[in-house]
Amino acid sequence: MTTIQVAIVGGVCGAVLAGAGAWLGLARAARGTRAENDRLRREVVGLEHQLTQARRMEAVGILAGSIVHNLNNLLAVILGHARMASHTLPTTAEAHDEIGKVIKAGTMASELVTEISDFFRQADRARKPTDLGPLVGDTLKLLRDILPATVQIREDLQGCGPVLASPAGVQQVLMNLCSNAVQAMGGEQGVIEVGLHEEKVSGWHRAVPADLGPGSYVRLTVRDNGRGMDGETLERMFESYFSAAPGASKLGIGLSTVCRILKEHDGATIPRSRVGAGTSFDIYFPLIAWPAGQEPAAAALGEPQIAALPDPVVLPRPSAADRGRILLVDDESMVAQVMARGLERMGYQVTCHTDARDALADFARAPQAFDAVVTDQIMPHMSGVRLTRRLHDIRADVPVVLFTGFRDSFNERQAREAGVSEFMLKPGSHRDLAGLLERLIARRRAGEA
Repeated sequence: MTTIQVAIVGGVCGAVLAGAGAWLGLARAARGTRAENDRLRREVVGLEHQLTQARRMEAVGILAGSIVHNLNNLLAVILGHARMASHTLPTTAEAHDEIGKVIKAGTMASELVTEISDFFRQADRARKPTDLGPLVGDTLKLLRDILPATVQIREDLQGCGPVLASPAGVQQVLMNLCSNAVQAMGGEQGVIEVGLHEEKVSGWHRAVPADLGPGSYVRLTVRDNGRGMDGETLERMFESYFSAAPGASKLGIGLSTVCRILKEHDGATIPRSRVGAGTSFDIYFPLIAWPAGQEPAAAALGEPQIAALPDPVVLPRPSAADRGRILLVDDESMVAQVMARGLERMGYQVTCHTDARDALADFARAPQAFDAVVTDQIMPHMSGVRLTRRLHDIRADVPVVLFTGFRDSFNERQAREAGVSEFMLKPGSHRDLAGLLERLIARRRAGEA
């Protein structure tokens, strides 16, 4: 091969090698680009999923506000009539105990409605030193009445020290876990075991929503003999919309609610499960140093101002005929009627209206005839806060109680500025409302003296 041929062949080989190197570089770049694109595509899909979840949560939150308002109105009617029936019947009557169960269930339902509202509001709960033994025992009594007859509850509740807890929050944790246990049994015969014990933890353990550290705890155990869960389900069960029940939608929030409540209580849970071997949840609440019944500083626990009652004025208790005349306004006629009947039974004279405009006209005709006003907030034509402002334009010293089923329906500062004296959340009892009115009327009369 001549020198020229060698040079030509070498040039061709060099060009081929250079071309091959270029193609290899492009192939590597393409592979890198594809990998990067795949990663970006996965991130976009994940963000779209999160956005969908957020929009769904926002929509459910808006719906929850309306549901909470309506449920509290219905519970006010149910509990109002049940309490009046309970006061009418002799304590020896067989129906008296049954009505007592209705009242207890209705009260728990109202607390759960508040929990639903707080789930979307992310509101702080007022916690207090609590003995979990009686609380868990009462909740299990109610569950025995409402769970299927195929499910047996066994309890082992030992005496324990107090924890800092919201009773409604603890009840919701227990009811959610028992509800999940019933679903896991699929309609078959089953057993739920509930235990309460003190336990000293010496090391760190993996738990939800945060790892469990050394310390002294009250351990609440809920164990079932249902179908159990595999590892993947066990990892995902605390997601807001995840449900492993066959045929169920992915809109469950039960265990995510449990997780959130435990986070607010500085608590944790260690779940254990195997397919075909059932599931157990060990719930840990930190023990506290002060006894149950002794209240720590309210500000430290974030107690809502809406629950505060005015200081009582020490005056002679008025006779039934002199307890006062109340103007009661609520656009729901059933709520207005049951509250009016309850107050009348406690000695008040009540003028009832379901239209705020009619109530305002009635008040304007004889403003000195009323000792206090009780009004709903969410009403057509005129809100309770606006009605209060109009009433105070006519007579500035009339006490007004805003009796509402949804705490987010008003701004407390603006309501106070409009003249609202106190707030009360539905479905509060006649006795609580009557006590609040008595204090407000006594305070006004003391100012006139």
